[in-house]
Amino acid sequence: MIAVGGPLLLLGWVALAILAAQPAALLLLVFVQGTLSFALGSTLIARVLYEAAGAPTMGGSYATAALNIGAAGGPVAAAATVGLNAGHLGPVWVSGLMVTVALLIALPLRRFVGPRVSQAIR
Repeated sequence: MIAVGGPLLLLGWVALAILAAQPAALLLLVFVQGTLSFALGSTLIARVLYEAAGAPTMGGSYATAALNIGAAGGPVAAAATVGLNAGHLGPVWVSGLMVTVALLIALPLRRFVGPRVSQAIR
């Protein structure tokens, strides 16, 4: 899900920024982005808990901390762009930038945290 959903989420943010003036596209893309964001976020939290099976308390703590940092930091970063040249589309571009950064970090590491063949067969 991460390798597919992440790039789709990034493309969706770019499409939303470009097509925001089109009401039908805006409505569709807001629904799609919400769905993809929820699915990807849930998958990432599940991966953290899966990887931390040996220390479930710490895994839960890290997943909760990451969720809270994103829930608070994302809107703050997005709100900071509203008064800039990007105007009302600034938050959309910030979302795309944040997904890009997350993908640049996560995709090279997926072979280290991805499911192992021996575990996937069980």
